[in-house]
Amino acid sequence: MEFDRELIIRAQEGDRSAYETIVNQFAPMVFRLISRFFRTREDVEDLAQDVFLKLFARIDQIKPDENFPGWLARVTVNTCYDELRKKRRRKVALETYGPLIATETPGIVPEPDKFGKMRVALETLDPKFKVPLILKEVEEMSVEEIARTMGITQTNVKVRLFRARKKLSEILGGVEGN
Repeated sequence: MEFDRELIIRAQEGDRSAYETIVNQFAPMVFRLISRFFRTREDVEDLAQDVFLKLFARIDQIKPDENFPGWLARVTVNTCYDELRKKRRRKVALETYGPLIATETPGIVPEPDKFGKMRVALETLDPKFKVPLILKEVEEMSVEEIARTMGITQTNVKVRLFRARKKLSEILGGVEGN
């Protein structure tokens, strides 16, 4: 993605039009990345807003000559990762302590096709395995790019990818043969 480094300098100086241009230029990338992890429009919009708030809160720390798009992708993925962990903790707490108020929400009906089963299985993965798998298989990032984005070693990325695929295989069982 081509990026005008002068935009960062202008934004650091408080130029509101630079802020707007940054959002307009990078919103598609941020929304695309977030939508790989979250399906509801509200979640995607809320997290995108969080990403841009983090960006503008730290705008003075950004060096214009560095890889800004890569930095923003890392902030986006980390924000998704944090939210996935929060949701997982909430789910565990709900399963442990139960809901405070009985609700009449219908259960999730699994989709009958292979894609639906894969998506449901992917939702059950621990975020530390889900994030690199989505970046590799959906975003088509290299192991090196994933390592930089997540702030882990390339070896760790490979191990997490292996474990994610193994876990998916265990969860799905014989789905591929159907």
